[in-house]
Amino acid sequence: MGTPTRFTYGIATVAKGKPLGDYPLPDPFHTSSDAGLDVFTYSNDFTDLGAAAARTITGGAAFALADGLNGIGVLTPVSATAASVYRTAATFQFIGGNKFWFLHRIKASAIAGAMVLNFGMSKVSGGTIATTDRLYFTKPASSTSLNLVSVVNNVSTTLLTGITTVVADTYLDVGFYYDGTDLQVFVSDNMIARVSGVTIGTTGTTISNALMSPFFSITPVATETVTIDYALIAEETTR
Repeated sequence: MGTPTRFTYGIATVAKGKPLGDYPLPDPFHTSSDAGLDVFTYSNDFTDLGAAAARTITGGAAFALADGLNGIGVLTPVSATAASVYRTAATFQFIGGNKFWFLHRIKASAIAGAMVLNFGMSKVSGGTIATTDRLYFTKPASSTSLNLVSVVNNVSTTLLTGITTVVADTYLDVGFYYDGTDLQVFVSDNMIARVSGVTIGTTGTTISNALMSPFFSITPVATETVTIDYALIAEETTR
Protein backbone atom coordinates (compact mmCIF):
# COMPACT_ATOMS: atom_id res chain seq x y z
CA MET A 1 0.00 0.00 0.00
CA GLY A 2 1.30 3.45 -0.91
CA THR A 3 1.35 6.57 1.23
CA PRO A 4 -2.15 8.04 1.67
CA THR A 5 -3.05 11.58 0.70
CA ARG A 6 -3.73 13.46 3.94
CA PHE A 7 -6.71 15.78 4.22
CA THR A 8 -6.03 17.02 7.72
CA TYR A 9 -9.08 19.31 7.77
CA GLY A 10 -11.36 16.54 6.56
CA ILE A 11 -13.46 16.05 3.43
CA ALA A 12 -16.79 17.80 2.89
CA THR A 13 -19.46 16.71 0.43
CA VAL A 14 -21.90 19.57 0.98
CA ALA A 15 -21.69 23.28 0.24
CA LYS A 16 -20.45 25.91 2.65
CA GLY A 17 -23.29 27.41 4.65
CA LYS A 18 -25.27 24.17 4.89
CA PRO A 19 -25.85 22.47 8.27
CA LEU A 20 -22.91 20.12 7.62
CA GLY A 21 -20.90 22.57 5.54
CA ASP A 22 -17.95 22.50 7.96
CA TYR A 23 -18.41 18.89 9.05
CA PRO A 24 -14.98 17.24 8.50
CA LEU A 25 -16.44 13.97 7.18
CA PRO A 26 -18.67 13.16 4.19
CA ASP A 27 -22.35 13.74 4.81
CA PRO A 28 -23.77 10.20 5.28
CA PHE A 29 -27.08 11.16 3.65
CA HIS A 30 -26.59 13.93 1.07
CA THR A 31 -23.92 13.11 -1.50
CA SER A 32 -25.30 14.94 -4.50
CA SER A 33 -25.62 18.56 -5.58
CA ASP A 34 -29.21 17.82 -6.57
CA ALA A 35 -31.52 19.32 -3.97
CA GLY A 36 -33.40 16.66 -2.01
CA LEU A 37 -31.56 13.71 -3.56
CA ASP A 38 -30.12 11.56 -0.80
CA VAL A 39 -28.33 8.22 -0.59
CA PHE A 40 -29.67 5.54 1.74
CA THR A 41 -27.20 2.77 2.64
CA TYR A 42 -27.24 -0.53 4.50
CA SER A 43 -23.93 -2.31 5.01
CA ASN A 44 -22.81 -5.15 7.25
CA ASP A 45 -19.42 -6.81 7.73
CA PHE A 46 -20.98 -9.32 10.13
CA THR A 47 -18.97 -8.50 13.21
CA ASP A 48 -22.27 -7.63 14.89
CA LEU A 49 -25.76 -8.89 14.06
CA GLY A 50 -27.54 -6.00 15.76
CA ALA A 51 -31.09 -6.28 17.04
CA ALA A 52 -32.80 -9.62 16.45
CA ALA A 53 -36.01 -7.79 15.51
CA ALA A 54 -34.26 -6.35 12.44
CA ARG A 55 -34.06 -9.74 10.69
CA THR A 56 -36.23 -12.79 10.13
CA ILE A 57 -34.94 -16.37 9.83
CA THR A 58 -37.17 -19.01 8.23
CA GLY A 59 -37.29 -22.79 8.13
CA GLY A 60 -36.27 -23.24 11.76
CA ALA A 61 -32.68 -22.44 10.77
CA ALA A 62 -30.02 -20.72 12.84
CA PHE A 63 -28.13 -17.60 11.76
CA ALA A 64 -25.18 -16.59 13.89
CA LEU A 65 -21.77 -14.96 13.84
CA ALA A 66 -18.83 -17.31 13.47
CA ASP A 67 -15.07 -17.12 13.83
CA GLY A 68 -13.51 -15.74 10.68
CA LEU A 69 -11.22 -12.97 9.54
CA ASN A 70 -13.13 -9.68 9.07
CA GLY A 71 -16.36 -11.15 10.46
CA ILE A 72 -18.78 -13.69 8.99
CA GLY A 73 -22.37 -14.80 9.45
CA VAL A 74 -23.47 -18.41 8.92
CA LEU A 75 -26.94 -19.68 8.03
CA THR A 76 -27.40 -23.29 9.19
CA PRO A 77 -30.60 -24.97 7.99
CA VAL A 78 -32.33 -27.87 9.71
CA SER A 79 -31.35 -30.92 7.66
CA ALA A 80 -32.84 -30.55 4.15
CA THR A 81 -35.32 -27.81 5.06
CA ALA A 82 -35.25 -24.62 2.97
CA ALA A 83 -34.11 -21.60 4.98
CA SER A 84 -33.65 -17.87 4.47
CA VAL A 85 -32.53 -14.70 6.23
CA TYR A 86 -33.92 -11.28 5.36
CA ARG A 87 -34.33 -7.80 6.77
CA THR A 88 -37.77 -7.76 8.39
CA ALA A 89 -38.72 -4.22 7.32
CA ALA A 90 -38.75 -3.45 3.59
CA THR A 91 -36.77 -0.23 3.10
CA PHE A 92 -35.48 -0.34 -0.49
CA GLN A 93 -37.26 0.34 -3.78
CA PHE A 94 -36.05 0.47 -7.36
CA ILE A 95 -37.02 3.85 -8.82
CA GLY A 96 -36.56 4.76 -12.48
CA GLY A 97 -33.68 7.21 -12.88
CA ASN A 98 -32.37 6.73 -9.32
CA LYS A 99 -29.13 4.80 -8.85
CA PHE A 100 -29.05 1.51 -6.91
CA TRP A 101 -26.05 -0.51 -5.69
CA PHE A 102 -25.93 -4.14 -4.46
CA LEU A 103 -22.85 -6.13 -3.41
CA HIS A 104 -22.48 -9.46 -1.57
CA ARG A 105 -19.56 -11.73 -0.73
CA ILE A 106 -21.14 -15.08 -0.02
CA LYS A 107 -20.53 -18.84 -0.32
CA ALA A 108 -22.22 -22.21 0.14
CA SER A 109 -20.39 -25.08 1.82
CA ALA A 110 -21.44 -27.48 -0.95
CA ILE A 111 -23.29 -27.12 -4.25
CA ALA A 112 -23.92 -30.65 -5.51
CA GLY A 113 -27.25 -32.14 -6.47
CA ALA A 114 -30.49 -30.29 -5.85
CA MET A 115 -28.99 -27.59 -3.61
CA VAL A 116 -30.30 -24.11 -4.50
CA LEU A 117 -28.64 -20.84 -3.41
CA ASN A 118 -30.47 -17.51 -3.85
CA PHE A 119 -29.48 -14.00 -2.76
CA GLY A 120 -30.48 -10.48 -3.71
CA MET A 121 -33.49 -8.23 -3.15
CA SER A 122 -37.00 -9.51 -2.43
CA LYS A 123 -40.39 -8.05 -1.69
CA VAL A 124 -41.23 -8.00 2.00
CA SER A 125 -44.68 -7.00 3.21
CA GLY A 126 -45.77 -6.85 6.82
CA GLY A 127 -42.59 -8.62 7.85
CA THR A 128 -43.18 -11.57 5.49
CA ILE A 129 -40.97 -12.29 2.49
CA ALA A 130 -42.64 -12.91 -0.87
CA THR A 131 -41.44 -14.56 -4.08
CA THR A 132 -43.74 -12.41 -6.23
CA ASP A 133 -41.25 -9.58 -6.76
CA ARG A 134 -37.48 -10.00 -6.70
CA LEU A 135 -34.15 -9.26 -8.31
CA TYR A 136 -31.70 -11.95 -7.29
CA PHE A 137 -28.75 -14.16 -8.11
CA THR A 138 -29.45 -17.90 -8.14
CA LYS A 139 -27.56 -21.17 -8.41
CA PRO A 140 -30.30 -23.55 -9.54
CA ALA A 141 -30.55 -27.22 -8.63
CA SER A 142 -28.19 -29.58 -10.47
CA SER A 143 -26.17 -26.66 -11.82
CA THR A 144 -22.96 -24.78 -11.03
CA SER A 145 -24.01 -21.68 -12.98
CA LEU A 146 -24.92 -18.40 -11.30
CA ASN A 147 -27.80 -16.58 -13.01
CA LEU A 148 -29.57 -13.26 -12.48
CA VAL A 149 -33.36 -13.44 -12.31
CA SER A 150 -36.02 -10.73 -12.04
CA VAL A 151 -39.56 -11.40 -10.83
CA VAL A 152 -42.23 -8.77 -11.45
CA ASN A 153 -45.75 -9.46 -10.19
CA ASN A 154 -45.15 -13.24 -10.30
CA VAL A 155 -43.61 -13.16 -13.80
CA SER A 156 -40.06 -14.53 -13.67
CA THR A 157 -37.42 -13.56 -16.28
CA THR A 158 -33.82 -14.76 -16.40
CA LEU A 159 -31.91 -11.62 -17.29
CA LEU A 160 -28.46 -13.25 -17.43
CA THR A 161 -27.28 -16.86 -17.51
CA GLY A 162 -23.83 -18.13 -16.59
CA ILE A 163 -22.56 -15.01 -14.85
CA THR A 164 -19.92 -17.11 -13.12
CA THR A 165 -19.32 -20.68 -11.95
CA VAL A 166 -20.23 -21.49 -8.35
CA VAL A 167 -17.64 -23.58 -6.51
CA ALA A 168 -18.21 -25.30 -3.17
CA ASP A 169 -16.88 -23.43 -0.13
CA THR A 170 -15.55 -20.62 -2.35
CA TYR A 171 -16.69 -17.02 -2.02
CA LEU A 172 -18.68 -15.30 -4.74
CA ASP A 173 -17.99 -11.56 -4.86
CA VAL A 174 -20.82 -10.32 -7.06
CA GLY A 175 -23.12 -7.36 -7.38
CA PHE A 176 -25.04 -5.05 -9.62
CA TYR A 177 -25.33 -1.33 -10.23
CA TYR A 178 -28.42 0.31 -11.70
CA ASP A 179 -27.23 3.65 -13.09
CA GLY A 180 -30.72 5.01 -13.64
CA THR A 181 -30.98 3.49 -17.13
CA ASP A 182 -28.99 0.25 -17.39
CA LEU A 183 -28.20 -2.58 -15.00
CA GLN A 184 -24.49 -3.41 -14.81
CA VAL A 185 -23.47 -6.77 -13.30
CA PHE A 186 -20.09 -7.38 -11.64
CA VAL A 187 -18.03 -10.40 -10.62
CA SER A 188 -14.93 -9.77 -8.48
CA ASP A 189 -15.11 -6.03 -9.27
CA ASN A 190 -15.19 -6.61 -13.05
CA MET A 191 -18.26 -5.70 -15.08
CA ILE A 192 -19.19 -8.82 -17.02
CA ALA A 193 -22.61 -7.90 -18.45
CA ARG A 194 -25.06 -5.07 -18.97
CA VAL A 195 -28.85 -5.16 -19.18
CA SER A 196 -29.76 -2.09 -21.24
CA GLY A 197 -32.91 0.00 -21.12
CA VAL A 198 -34.20 -1.21 -17.76
CA THR A 199 -37.82 -0.38 -16.96
CA ILE A 200 -39.26 -0.40 -13.44
CA GLY A 201 -42.88 -0.92 -12.45
CA THR A 202 -45.63 -3.37 -11.55
CA THR A 203 -46.16 -5.32 -14.77
CA GLY A 204 -44.42 -5.81 -18.10
CA THR A 205 -41.21 -4.24 -16.77
CA THR A 206 -37.62 -5.37 -16.16
CA ILE A 207 -37.57 -4.85 -12.37
CA SER A 208 -40.37 -4.57 -9.82
CA ASN A 209 -40.95 -1.35 -7.92
CA ALA A 210 -42.16 -3.21 -4.81
CA LEU A 211 -40.64 -2.37 -1.45
CA MET A 212 -37.80 -4.85 -0.92
CA SER A 213 -35.22 -6.11 1.55
CA PRO A 214 -31.91 -7.92 1.06
CA PHE A 215 -32.14 -11.68 1.55
CA PHE A 216 -30.28 -14.92 1.04
CA SER A 217 -31.60 -18.45 1.13
CA ILE A 218 -30.68 -22.08 0.62
CA THR A 219 -32.57 -25.22 -0.24
CA PRO A 220 -30.12 -27.80 1.09
CA VAL A 221 -29.71 -31.43 0.18
CA ALA A 222 -28.50 -32.38 3.65
CA THR A 223 -26.14 -30.30 5.78
CA GLU A 224 -25.06 -27.42 3.50
CA THR A 225 -24.60 -23.98 5.04
CA VAL A 226 -24.33 -20.43 3.68
CA THR A 227 -21.62 -18.04 4.85
CA ILE A 228 -21.80 -14.30 4.18
CA ASP A 229 -18.74 -12.10 4.54
CA TYR A 230 -20.24 -8.70 3.77
CA ALA A 231 -23.24 -6.99 2.25
CA LEU A 232 -23.82 -3.49 0.91
CA ILE A 233 -27.06 -2.13 -0.52
CA ALA A 234 -27.61 1.53 -1.31
CA GLU A 235 -29.94 3.69 -3.37
CA GLU A 236 -30.59 7.27 -4.31
CA THR A 237 -33.82 8.52 -2.84
CA THR A 238 -35.70 11.79 -2.65
CA ARG A 239 -36.85 12.90 0.79
